[in-house]
Amino acid sequence: MAKTVILTHADADGICAGAIALARWPRAEIFFTKPVSLLADLKDVQASNIIIADIAITKRDALQIVDLLKQKSRHADITYVDHHPLPQNIKAADIASAVKWVHQEGPATSELIYHHYKADIPKERVWPAIYGSISDYCEGTPFMRDVMRNWEKRALYFEVSTLVLGIKVEEFAGYDAKREIVKLLARGGNPSDVYGLVTAAKAAVGLQFELYRAVKKVAKKIGYIGYVQDVHTFGFRGASALFAATVTNSPVGPVTNSPVGLGVHTGRAWLDVTIRARDPSIALHTLAELASEAVGGSGGGLPEAAGARIPLGSLEQFIEKMNGLLKSNFRPAKLKKPPDLK
Repeated sequence: MAKTVILTHADADGICAGAIALARWPRAEIFFTKPVSLLADLKDVQASNIIIADIAITKRDALQIVDLLKQKSRHADITYVDHHPLPQNIKAADIASAVKWVHQEGPATSELIYHHYKADIPKERVWPAIYGSISDYCEGTPFMRDVMRNWEKRALYFEVSTLVLGIKVEEFAGYDAKREIVKLLARGGNPSDVYGLVTAAKAAVGLQFELYRAVKKVAKKIGYIGYVQDVHTFGFRGASALFAATVTNSPVGPVTNSPVGLGVHTGRAWLDVTIRARDPSIALHTLAELASEAVGGSGGGLPEAAGARIPLGSLEQFIEKMNGLLKSNFRPAKLKKPPDLK
């Protein structure tokens, strides 16, 4: 069992964080997971060294995940690097008592993991840290503002766009293709070095404009919430939610002048909901957690980009809860305790 396993998210920040971890542990196996799957995937991992990167902990699974980390830490070294807010039913000390807990809200996970391993990797591996930070809109930290002065900014943004857009296209959307990108970045390559990824990114730009036109035709609005359900997103679920907010524009009472948008995808047993807003001060992760919990689901993420998984048939109730929060209880980016949802 003497091996290293890296569990990371499959978005651009997760790919870059995984690449930095792989630069430190070049023989590691790379696996992709997500918040709703972490508990099950972590149970299956058999390794003496486990790195978890960029995976938010859902409130639903939080207590079980902490218990599982404690169990596995008896036989394995575990490093957990993340930047998502913790759910309210656990504390950082609960996790830090069992694993190496590297956590800070604000920086991207790829920046945090670079700081953690920078003494043991080439200094140029700051490139994936930069790419991951820009991809998650986290390039405004003091470290990122400073380090980005060392490089040509337009080239950095070209590489980020190549990665973020390119992995939306089917050829690069699968885990196997993303795993190869992780390996290339870990060796010091750049996203544009991946054969076909620049072309895929260019194609993705056209698909995003096509998505906007589709959302404009079918988006609906309930209260302060604009939403689309089961449109062909071409992999741009976040964009579909943002476009739903854009095309159903209406003010959200005294809190903000910007609506919240949902992109809803129907699965076999759940509705997967992607949540975005044009107002960056709305703490979407809190809205997602509270509203999804009220309908028997789970949700969370980042203040500016959140998601939820809710039972089939609960969408209108979910939207009603979000509207109630926005109308009477919610305050942008300041909500610490759950308001009364009754």
